[in-house]
This record gives sequence, C-alpha cells and structure tokens, in this order.
Amino acid sequence: MRRMIGKILKCYGVSATVEGHPVRIFFQPSGSKSWQSMDPIVTPLGRIPGGQYLYIGPAEQEVRLEDTVVVGTGEYVVRRAEAYEDDQGPVYWWALCVKKGGADTW
Repeated sequence: MRRMIGKILKCYGVSATVEGHPVRIFFQPSGSKSWQSMDPIVTPLGRIPGGQYLYIGPAEQEVRLEDTVVVGTGEYVVRRAEAYEDDQGPVYWWALCVKKGGADTW
C-alpha cells in the first residue's frame, strides 16, 4: 500500500518542501466548519478559504508539529500531524497546516 500511495503522490501530487526536503504531496483547504474557516477572502479570481489546509505526504518524509511546509510561494506551519500505518509500518503522513505569518487561530 505504501508503494501505491507513493505512485499516486508522484503522479498527481504537487511539489513542496518540508523543512527544506523536496516532496510530492496533496495539499488543499480542509473545508473545516470551524470559526477560522468562516471568514473567507474573495479576490478577482475567486474565493480563498481561510483556516486550515490538509496535507497528505509520503511515509518517507516525517512531518512534525511546527515544521514549515512550502507550497508554491506560500509557507505553512504544521499544527497537527499523524502517521497512518498498516501492518508493515507507515503508509503516509496526514497533517493540518495554517498559513505562516497570519493570525494564529489555534
């Protein structure tokens, strides 16, 4: 399963860095119903959801609390991270991130 997740991330993920290490990840707004996600920003290109961002990354790159994730020109701070495992060990890392430098709602 770990190899399959790695292939999916390689094919469909976005380029990012975690603490300076290059990785391919899935990264998107979480769609959380919490208060920090209720105040959206609207730009000429559309709505930018506030709040948290979901990170799914390879098992080989551990993600820890307070790590910096860089996606494109944005920098994000890891606020929660967990390894998802099967009977053979870690399969992928799941994390919630917030935009670095913004108001901390945690």
